Amino acid sequence: MTICTISPEEKSLLIFNQKNKMDKYWNLYSMELITQITTTGRQYHHYIQPSEKGRLCVCVFDGVYINIIRTRLFGEIEIHFEVESAELGRIELPSACIDMQGNLDRHISINDKASVFAHYLERLQVVYDSILALSPEKA
Repeated sequence: MTICTISPEEKSLLIFNQKNKMDKYWNLYSMELITQITTTGRQYHHYIQPSEKGRLCVCVFDGVYINIIRTRLFGEIEIHFEVESAELGRIELPSACIDMQGNLDRHISINDKASVFAHYLERLQVVYDSILALSPEKA
């Protein structure tokens, strides 16, 4: 059966089901980050800021903001990481994606909570390195 032979109702249902599945993947991803960031706030000096749907905002050391943004509504989810800070300026971190099988960057299952958080921490290292570069005393 080709796409052209499917009725509008069937197409609508296919799109709805696919979007619903991808929304669930985004919700799993974002809820895991929210949970882990909340539990490790003192350890990594980060916390979640209120933000709009499809976006997480993480504040690091009370002045560096990491925006984690879902940029696609249909198909694979693209995730952009943008850092904003008066001292650091604007930094673009490597993007990520969640594929149709629920894998973060094609190899981490969205259900693997420890690996999802480790993926976020990898992005956070660039921020820490940038902050340390401003300090006269290097760690």
